[in-house]
Amino acid sequence: MAKRKRSELKNTVTETVTVQSKNEENELEVDISGRKDESYSDGFDDEGEEDEDDDDRSDVSNHELDTANGLPTADSRKSGKMSKRKLKVSQLADDLHNLQEAIQLYKSNIFKMEIDELLTELKIDEAKTKPVDRILHKLKESIENIKDSSELLLSEAEKLVSTSGISIPFPEPRPPKDAQYRFKYEGPSDYNLAGSYMLKTIIKSPERFGIDFIVTMPKSIFHEKDFLNYRYFHKRAFYLSYIASHLKLQSDLKFEMSYELLDGDHLRPVLRLDSVKDGGEFDFHRAKCYIRIIPGIDHDMFSLTKISPARNCVRYNQDPAGSLNPTPYYNSSILSDTYYFGSTVFLHKAAKSCDRFKDAMKLGEIWLRQRGFDSSVAGGGFGPWEWGVLMATLLQGGGARGSRILSNGFSNYQLFKATLNYMASNDFTENPVNISKEPLAFDMGAFGGGPVLVNNDINLNVLYRMSVPSYRRLRHEASLTVAELDDVKGDHFDSVFLDKVDSLIYQYDLAAIIKIPSPREDKVYRDIGRVFSPSYCAYFTSKIYQVLHRGLGERASLISVKFSENSNWPLTASRPSSLGDGTFTLGLLLDPEHSERLIIHGPSAERNTDAEEFRKFWGKKSELRRFKDGSIIETVLWEPHPERSIVSQIIAYLLERHFGEGVAKSMTVAGDGIAQFFASDNDIGDSRAFANFQKNLDEFEFLRKLLIDIDDLPLRVSSVMPASPALRYASVRSPAELSIKSIHDFSDVVIELETSSKWPDDLKAVQHSKAAFLVALADSIKNIDSTILTRVGLDRDLDTIENFSYLEIMLSSGYAFRVRIQTEREAILLRNYKADQDLGRRAHRNLERNFSLTARHTTQFQTMCHRFPFLSSTVRRIKRWFYSHYLAPSVSDILIELITLYTFLKPFPWTAPASATTGFLRTLYFLAHWDWRIDPLILDVDNSLTIDDIQSIRDTFKSLRTNDPECTQTAMFVAVNYEKSGIMWTSPNPSRVIASRITALARASCEVFKTGKAIVSNDKNAVGKIFVSPLTGFDFVIHLKQMNDQPSLDTYPPRTESLCDFVGLYHDELQTIFGENVLLFRNVMKNDLIAGVWDPRILTARNWKVYLGYSTQPCTSESSHTDDKNVLVKANIGAMLREMERLGGDLVSKVVEVSK
Repeated sequence: MAKRKRSELKNTVTETVTVQSKNEENELEVDISGRKDESYSDGFDDEGEEDEDDDDRSDVSNHELDTANGLPTADSRKSGKMSKRKLKVSQLADDLHNLQEAIQLYKSNIFKMEIDELLTELKIDEAKTKPVDRILHKLKESIENIKDSSELLLSEAEKLVSTSGISIPFPEPRPPKDAQYRFKYEGPSDYNLAGSYMLKTIIKSPERFGIDFIVTMPKSIFHEKDFLNYRYFHKRAFYLSYIASHLKLQSDLKFEMSYELLDGDHLRPVLRLDSVKDGGEFDFHRAKCYIRIIPGIDHDMFSLTKISPARNCVRYNQDPAGSLNPTPYYNSSILSDTYYFGSTVFLHKAAKSCDRFKDAMKLGEIWLRQRGFDSSVAGGGFGPWEWGVLMATLLQGGGARGSRILSNGFSNYQLFKATLNYMASNDFTENPVNISKEPLAFDMGAFGGGPVLVNNDINLNVLYRMSVPSYRRLRHEASLTVAELDDVKGDHFDSVFLDKVDSLIYQYDLAAIIKIPSPREDKVYRDIGRVFSPSYCAYFTSKIYQVLHRGLGERASLISVKFSENSNWPLTASRPSSLGDGTFTLGLLLDPEHSERLIIHGPSAERNTDAEEFRKFWGKKSELRRFKDGSIIETVLWEPHPERSIVSQIIAYLLERHFGEGVAKSMTVAGDGIAQFFASDNDIGDSRAFANFQKNLDEFEFLRKLLIDIDDLPLRVSSVMPASPALRYASVRSPAELSIKSIHDFSDVVIELETSSKWPDDLKAVQHSKAAFLVALADSIKNIDSTILTRVGLDRDLDTIENFSYLEIMLSSGYAFRVRIQTEREAILLRNYKADQDLGRRAHRNLERNFSLTARHTTQFQTMCHRFPFLSSTVRRIKRWFYSHYLAPSVSDILIELITLYTFLKPFPWTAPASATTGFLRTLYFLAHWDWRIDPLILDVDNSLTIDDIQSIRDTFKSLRTNDPECTQTAMFVAVNYEKSGIMWTSPNPSRVIASRITALARASCEVFKTGKAIVSNDKNAVGKIFVSPLTGFDFVIHLKQMNDQPSLDTYPPRTESLCDFVGLYHDELQTIFGENVLLFRNVMKNDLIAGVWDPRILTARNWKVYLGYSTQPCTSESSHTDDKNVLVKANIGAMLREMERLGGDLVSKVVEVSK
């Protein structure tokens, strides 16, 4: 499956490439402070030199590894001219060495090959980057030729640039009109290339990648206090626009130029240069990249003490500077402009010391991309660059007493996993990660509780753009991935690297889209807020997070707030006041144990301050209540609603109270349409469902004790086992009192008797003995309680070796059970049945499946429903989907339950669903993406399967596919702890045709959700489409009359005929008569029609012969020669349809042949 996915990835991912400079012989061996040494290369050296990075070696040599493993060393293998025998021995030694290395340095040898293949497929095509080298040199030359300007006032600077039709991208607040400081342009003091371009870590991606071209602004254009009150950023913006105005006049160097926010930082615009597709010398559109001109400054431009994150650099009121709060974001933006070169050097040194560092960076980028993270503010503030800095830091230290977390000899997988493990197990908001050796020079509180990865040499927090909710989501994702990688029983390569994790409808238990108001409506933000958060989207979502984090408490284990910003705008346009799309998405992972609680408990009335704060937060919803223990506390009470969860009610109320009615009304809860659809379903939408299931189980317990206590029978009942969906919280229609109207309202029960040697040796006699025992059992029950109704019934003809009898027991409460007997003697006789071995094997399999395995499954599924509170409601919805597409009875209830359970047991790359809607969507997603032809489904319900067990199951599946590559006997393979053969509930049904139809319908359903109409707009009608199966796909449809649909409670106990599943009997009879010539479909809940598809083989003309197996009629074929001896015939469809109608009698309304 992984191989197929990677192949698809290779074909669908937009091919992008990166620039590989021809001039990288010299290495970036410089200090972190930014001082160059003799070996420094800025990316603009003479052409024709080769890069030597590939010759780097880690501190653990191959010679040492070979010697430690007892294998021939590299030197011994290379010495002398080998004979053929020696060559074979050497090759074998190499293979053994590679295998041993894979086992030691990777999760498994297969995992290593998967990683190697992935990195190979994502490698860029360097041949397409050749024009970029010429462009970079030409660009540098062009900027060097720009003449300096004089010192200009604000009005003069704007006038000068506007003559070229270009605006200055001043950040907000813009400089005042009477600003007295001067603007000036002088040529850059230095040029550098930074980022992934220099490190050669760029991989293919759907988007174009950027090449960072750093121009260092000279010190002479700044004043020592320009770090105050945005003066630095205003001068920086002028410097950038001045370069843009001159590049625009270059006739020989054409670009599509625009402004762009660097990593979403509103204070730091950059100049973006995209290729013009003209086929000229400087056309680089095939490289799938763009160039970013980024103004920077030297690290000693301003005093590091004055722009420390703990200092205030924006005087936003008239108070003395000492009384103003620190401005960490503002200060960090200035510091970031000093760190372009230093960070590149830092990462380059790590790559030189660790062979696999670059590959590990690529793996980290893939992992982050699939989870929606990048370096921008909107992308969470943690991208490939932050990943690389963290990994390089852990190569230096980070452990106890300064010990290194990562080793230079680690493989790329070890580097990747160890970095994730460090992220998951360490809280950067409490324990900062320090790149330098010196202790932290400022208080952590300066960052407002955010994560800290700091270079203490320049006081820069690398994660200053990362919000608290983004960091918590990152840790959550890291923890999940580490758990996947620690799971030695499964290969989670796809979910770690290939699956798109960042999905609104699949990732969260509750997701909502909420409108962001205009910043013009927020006076607090305009006056003070933008000082601390230049992006209003980031500012507003941070306030939302704080309120919801407090209001939801334990109900939500994770709160994610995400917004998007278009960080690009034309040179000629003034900077937009808002770059966002006006909305943000809210995603919640819920705690199923607390999410649906109706009461929020606050402080006691005696704690005046806390109680007052509680009332202020909750407003009119807060009220004092006295509880049974005598305590009087502040509480908030919520009412259950069939279409809205408690959590969504809380969110709506808090939004209205703290952000206004407009924001609250703008909220759209994704998936509410699905909830509304199911709420309108009389069966699934019943709010008393769980109580009814529990009542049914209580009645079963009453029956179990009743049967166990009966002592007037030849053999006592030793055990009573549940064997029905209604007894494992899994029936679509929840059991209810006095609701018996069909066979489906009986709960199946299996009983075992005391062992005895007196059972007959004849199987038919055994079945008759069991029937006699049920008659005696019915009499005993009547003697104990005359209000209990009993009735003995027959499943099939009496002349059979299989069980044919059952006992219906209807308790006075109205709950009904159907009891069958299981005996050990019967199983032994069936295993040794010689008269007809095929019949014996089928009968034994039916006995095992319908009795012991079904009973064991019921017990296990009961336990799982208690472990996963939303499993029951999810599986009932999934069954509703299967039934609505007429897939029953080809797909058994147990198979549906196991598939649904799998999404809870193995939810990776997500967590187990904590809402019925999420569980429903995830299961459909799994069905749409499960390739049952090559992937077995293995469920380890109680974690008892060993690695050997799993491998044995996989071997069984492999053997099955080898013997039956077309999947004609078994399509789906589903193994579980208590049934390891994998075919008990999947062979012969669902057949390959049915399995393919399930996949197609699931994909079509997911496509409806993918468009967003059914999810985001909450269109209940759109949701209903996924429960409608078009009849045009069938060959014929038998429309049925509705019978006994609304029985009266006055007729209890119901008449015998009202308990018959007439449609089921009719369906079974048709399938028996017409056999493999037709495939029948029906909805077991509605019973409104039976649809059919003919076997294509009977629709073609063939030579007549006896025992064809279906009704035929003569025909002629132009393409076939006929003579007197050979008569061509084809299926007589009309006659067979009329026979079906005749067999149905009064049950059939009409039979329609579907025209194609």
